Amino acid sequence: MRKNYSRLVVGMLILVIAGCAQFPGRRAPVSIGPEPAFRPLISQEELTEKIVSLQKRLQENSISEADRPGAKALLEIYKLLQDASPSTGETGYRQLIARLYLRLGRVETAFQGGGNEVESHEKSTMDAFSRKRDKIVSLYLSGDSRGVINGVLELKGQFGPSAMTPEVNLIFACSLANQGLLKEAIEAGERAARELEQGPDLIILDSKMATWYSRLGQEDAAMLRFEKVSDLMDDRTALLNNLKQELQVPLKPQEENHISLPKVLGMVEEQLQAHAFDQATRLLLQKRQDMTLSPSDLDAIDRTLERVEKAKEAYSGREKKALEQIRGLMEQEKYDEALSMLEELKSEKMQGDEIASIELEAREKYINHERKKAAALFLRARTAGSSLEKKEYLRQSHDILQHLLDKFPLSPSRDKVLQNLESVDRELAKW
Repeated sequence: MRKNYSRLVVGMLILVIAGCAQFPGRRAPVSIGPEPAFRPLISQEELTEKIVSLQKRLQENSISEADRPGAKALLEIYKLLQDASPSTGETGYRQLIARLYLRLGRVETAFQGGGNEVESHEKSTMDAFSRKRDKIVSLYLSGDSRGVINGVLELKGQFGPSAMTPEVNLIFACSLANQGLLKEAIEAGERAARELEQGPDLIILDSKMATWYSRLGQEDAAMLRFEKVSDLMDDRTALLNNLKQELQVPLKPQEENHISLPKVLGMVEEQLQAHAFDQATRLLLQKRQDMTLSPSDLDAIDRTLERVEKAKEAYSGREKKALEQIRGLMEQEKYDEALSMLEELKSEKMQGDEIASIELEAREKYINHERKKAAALFLRARTAGSSLEKKEYLRQSHDILQHLLDKFPLSPSRDKVLQNLESVDRELAKW
């Protein structure tokens, strides 16, 4: 890219000299006629191809973060040259040259900075990668799953497949699952698992560090590490129990007796919050077989079972009513409203198979509906009477398609939207 910048600077200087050479050193003392017209020095078709190509690379993030400012300045220069009219006189050429000079200054900044150019480029690339990765982590911690997905796709597009480190894949997988994209989540999760299994376990590291602190006589630090390992083990035990409930794995008799009733009731509350009513019921029925329970303990279990059943009925009624409303909105082609309602259901932890299926259908129908709107605007641009109208219709079409790419980066229709966007940008570059 920077070699291209160097050639551009030389080319611009030649253009400036050639443009200035068009005009005589002296001007006639009396001249009130129109300024002379000159033949354009650059092919408009070639300029259009360069503009479309560069716009596409910027949009796909195939240009590094360090080179993007120079690339944008280069795009501005191409557009300035494209706007140069064959009838431009000396005044127009002087204005054009001044504007080109200002933008060349932006390109020149790409060469500023000392030290080895290769090392500087590598450092800037690593800095850009670190910034984007840190942003992805921040988005994940804030609960912005969609932002994480867009950020990871942008990271991969800019730095290639090698940017998908195990940590990035792990965050990517969890965020995909939160958005209901389970197949994609499994694919990313499998990649992360294969690589993470090759590294040391965090518990092993913490336990060894506790031993190292102890050998150095730092008992307080050693105990802190011990407590951390203990907490991690408790978390893993709870995770295993929840997984057994999710997969409907029956508890062994000794496991049933091992879990106290308060602990079981707490696990049931977690299942209720996740709308896992069958798992909650199964957990209570298993605990009810414990022969050591008192009559008051059995009453507590029975009351909880009744509460679980009522919560299940209320949930089923809410889900059924919501899905009926969503299907009605889709029949009226109000796909954006249907998607908004689906987002509300997901925020309430309603993520069953039926909801996932109707969400996919609503999303694809919404995309097709918006593509038709963009296509209609594209056709109106072709029949518009003025260049201003053409530009406005094309810009509206561009914005619709770009919004679809940003909002649904993993849609099966992504390639079709990209093709539509390229056609719009190619036409827009002519104006």
